[in-house]
This record gives sequence, C-alpha cells and structure tokens, in this order.
Amino acid sequence: MNNTISSASSPKIYTYNLEGQRVSVVLESNPFDFDPQTLFSLAARQNKKRGFLFVSNVLGKHVPVDPFVPLLAGFALAVQFMSKIHNINHVDTQAIIQALKKNEDTRKVYEAVIAKSPFALPQETLFIGFAETATGLGHAVFSVFDNAHYLHTTREEIPLLPVELDFSEDHSHAVNHRCYPIDPKILRNPKTVILVDDEITTGNTALNIIGAIHLKFPKTNYVVLSLLDWRTREERDNYKKLEQQLDIRIDTISLLEGEIEVSGQAFSEQMGQRNLVPETYFPEGFPLNNEQKFLNIQDVISVFSVDSKGNSSLSPYLKLTGRFGLSSREDREILPLAKKIAESLKRDRAGGKTLCLGTGEFMYLPMLISAYMGKGIRYHTTTRSPIYPFPIAQYGVQNGFAYNCPDNESITNYIYNIPLNYYDEVYLFLEREVSPEGLNSLLNVFHKIGIPRLVLVISSSRAVQD
Repeated sequence: MNNTISSASSPKIYTYNLEGQRVSVVLESNPFDFDPQTLFSLAARQNKKRGFLFVSNVLGKHVPVDPFVPLLAGFALAVQFMSKIHNINHVDTQAIIQALKKNEDTRKVYEAVIAKSPFALPQETLFIGFAETATGLGHAVFSVFDNAHYLHTTREEIPLLPVELDFSEDHSHAVNHRCYPIDPKILRNPKTVILVDDEITTGNTALNIIGAIHLKFPKTNYVVLSLLDWRTREERDNYKKLEQQLDIRIDTISLLEGEIEVSGQAFSEQMGQRNLVPETYFPEGFPLNNEQKFLNIQDVISVFSVDSKGNSSLSPYLKLTGRFGLSSREDREILPLAKKIAESLKRDRAGGKTLCLGTGEFMYLPMLISAYMGKGIRYHTTTRSPIYPFPIAQYGVQNGFAYNCPDNESITNYIYNIPLNYYDEVYLFLEREVSPEGLNSLLNVFHKIGIPRLVLVISSSRAVQD
C-alpha cells in the first residue's frame, strides 16, 4: 500500500491506495497535532456499503498495543470534553497526549490521572459506548467522571430483558444495536447523554440512537465523542437539522477531524466470492498447551442469551462490563478487582512475550487486567469485522484468522495482526463459559499460528449459580 502526504497546502491531504481503491483524507482539525499514523492506518474490508476501514492504532481492537494506550485514548476524549463543554483544562492533558504520541510513560500517566478525584459532572450524565469496537473506549472515557452512568450497546439477544433502545448502524457488518439497562432510570433521568465511538464517518449511527433515545426518553443535550470525525458538510448539516427538529443541542468532539474522498473499485468487488482469510496464511500444526482459569466473578446478571439458531447459553453475564448499566460508584470497584486478578495471572506467566486477547464486546476488563500483568504484554481483541489482510508496509491488517464464534457458531469472528511463531503465550479472556465444542474452531486457529501456550481466562461460569 503506497501512501502519499501533501503538506504544501492547508489543510493537509493524506492519500491511501488500497488495492484498487483510493482514499484521500483531508485533515481540517487536529487540536493536539497528532501524526495521523499514530491514531490509524487503513485496510480494505468486505462490505458492500463501504469497502475500507480506518484501523485504529490506539483502540486495542485490531492492532496489538500496550494496554495502557487505549485507556489513555479514552482519557484524551474525556479531557477534550471537559475543555470544550465545561471550560476546564485537565492538568494532565499534555501528559496524556505526549504518552499517546510517543508510546512512553503510559502507566505513569494513566495512574497520575486515576489518582485524582474523578470530575464531578454538574448534572447526572449517561455515557453510551458503541458495540463492538468502542465498548472499552466508552468505559475508559466514563471512568474519569463522577455523577454518571455507563451503558454500552450490544449485538447480543437476551430474551428475558426488555430492549429499551433498538437502532441500526447503517454501514456496519452487523447493523443491529440493542440496550438492556437493568434500571431504565439511567436512560430516563439524565438530561445529558454522551455517545462514544471510535470513528464517525457519516454520523448516521449517532443520529439513529439520538432519535431512538428522544422518542422514549427525551433529553436536552447530546454530545458525540469520537477519535476520528469524517463527516461531510452536508452530514454536519443533518445534525443541525435534528437539533432544530427536536429542540436539542448536539455537540461533537474528536481528536482528528476532516473529510474523506473515495475513488476506484473496492477490493471486495474485485474479490467476488474468494475467501477473506486464505488458508495459505497458516503454517503447519503446532503443539498447543491449552489451560483454563475460572475467575468466578460474583457480580453477575443471571439471564440467558440465544444465538442465531435459537440455542440458549445459560452462563451469566458480568455486571461490571456496563452492558446492563454501571454507576460511577460501581465503576470504582473495577480497577482494584482487575489488579488483583492481574497479580495472579502475572505469577502464572511463563514467557516474556505475552498476548492478551479480549473477545468481541468484552474489552475493558481484559484491558485493565492485562495492563497490570507485567512487562512484555500486548493487548487487543477479537472482532466480527471482516477485513482483507495483506503483509505490506503501512497496511492496517498484516494477517488474519477466521473462526466460528464460541457462543454463536453461525457468526464468523476474526483475530488480526498476530505474527506467526512470535508470542510465547496467549491469555484469551472470555466473559462467559462456553461449551468445549464451541471452542473447537478457535482452538484450531491457535494450533496453527505457533503460540505454544494458550490460557483461557473465563470470568463467569454456571458454577457461580450453585
């Protein structure tokens, strides 16, 4: 992938060539003077509506990172929100930005921020993170504040709970979002709702959820926080129109802002029906030591889910993820728990190069745990997003591995950017216990990619109910 930068003009223009499709980024606002490659690279993806993807380098989703980096990315949005909305400059703002730019002193800066009292919001506020990519980012933003609640959307189907919000993400590979707050008051009471996503392209997802919220729980103020904002002027006008239509205020805040221009044929159209992840990426089978560790976290929501075939999973969900709503007070209990678990896993480590993997929407707790598991840790997460891998410089996805989702075999999941024969071990974090049969497809991937030790860290199991 050949990238070009035009810096003679203002704004700067960055051009990315994606195997036949050309994406130009016209950068118009960059308040912290980030080099764009610090925050993202690009990749071609299998999607008829949009054939490319901004692959975040700070999110801990598709690209392995120092686990403190995505936590600091959330902090960067939090301090921007404090500055723009409340006219308060956080004392650690520059330290946060420099840690992200240089990938240095990340733990020191993170701990400096959390050591301070959380910022008490003047009105009760609800933060909503978008599944699956921004569940961890949204939680990281929320963790800086008091007088707040956190809720993340989900693609799960949970029949025993009412769906308080149901909306769509138009260009996504999985368009349906649902919200299952245990206490609907966290949607009803706050006058301000803050939506957190990694990227705004058209802005329609945020408009869709604002419309859904306003229909049932009318608010006066909405804020949309994102790492990247690529809306056109016409799409920005859509926000102004909705403000007038509903008599509300919508503020948008991002780390990078501009517009994108796309030309050429998407690689997915050239590929036709060819496999997304070719088998040629896999080496011969590798001996794998498979272990399981049950955390048996007690704070659970005992409801079952159903997969796309109607099969039920009875293992309970964790409450502390935010999928069912989380208060600022409850959030204060998560970091001590994560540190305690991390100390145990740190003693269990057998290698110097360790990969910690979250799964799907289960991002924040694994991120926190892995951050305190010692040196030599890299963290990222499995995903539903189908992306074409190419082992070429500056391309966002160097390799990829497909498998059946352990608790819904009809859904294909992916793991990206794992160098072959590189890591000494991998800790795979599962929110819920799954059947041995459900794990077969995933275990087969690890047999192939040359990691000698796999530890399944299972946070919640049916044994909790006994």
